[in-house]
Amino acid sequence: MENIRKKKWLGIADRYPNMKQDEQQRMQYRMREWANLTPEQRSKVRSSFKDFNQLPPEQKQVVKQKWDVYTNLPPEQQQRLRENSRSSKLLAPPTDSSSAGTNSTATPSTTAVGSSSQPPAVETSKH
Repeated sequence: MENIRKKKWLGIADRYPNMKQDEQQRMQYRMREWANLTPEQRSKVRSSFKDFNQLPPEQKQVVKQKWDVYTNLPPEQQQRLRENSRSSKLLAPPTDSSSAGTNSTATPSTTAVGSSSQPPAVETSKH
């Protein structure tokens, strides 16, 4: 394991005993999800996370709004969007920022936050 990742995990382990039970359960769930990813999927998530962090604050907000819209969709519609690959347009600048996050057909990128409807855990937590 790379030194920086080792330090990150040690930091998580240090904070774990002080977390509330629901936070501990969420951490365990996310760790299991992360462990189930292939190395290629982990690399893709890390790359997307890095790309997201390099966005300007306004564009990050648009991405977050689109993610909120996406997570509120029924699972069937989320699956349909993933299958259609329309979600890859998330990091593109919005054409009309006044309607960002209000269109129920907005399609956030699963590549910006992982390949499932659950956001990646370890990579998105602030350390």
